[in-house]
Amino acid sequence: MTFGEQVRSLRRRKHLSQNALAEMMNVSPRTIFGYEAGTTYPRTRQRLERLAKALDVTSEELLENTPSPESFAFIRADHSARTQARILTRQVVAALSDETLPEEEKDKMAQAIMNAYWESKKIHGEQINGTKQGEEV
Repeated sequence: MTFGEQVRSLRRRKHLSQNALAEMMNVSPRTIFGYEAGTTYPRTRQRLERLAKALDVTSEELLENTPSPESFAFIRADHSARTQARILTRQVVAALSDETLPEEEKDKMAQAIMNAYWESKKIHGEQINGTKQGEEV
């Protein structure tokens, strides 16, 4: 489910119109329309929190199935590492489960993730194959 679909679903569950939700958040109805259409996203953490509160969910619940992590870089920056990892893992699973994504692209994505993982281990001097970075075998 995209971010926009999530917002629309939660808004409808609360029996709110786009205008009513916009009024609760002190934004224009066009802003809510943009969120639901997937053309805009909350630009600040505070606006995301107001949206989540108006929809009676946490900001993490609002974002958890969102497959557009680049759109939320400002939000992810202030998440805990554990929350950030959990959200990104769900997004990776969703991308890899997408039947329209060619297998070759899925393989490239998985390889890039593994490369990033091993690079972070090297940067932090953590154990790789039982030895620390720079240790002799």
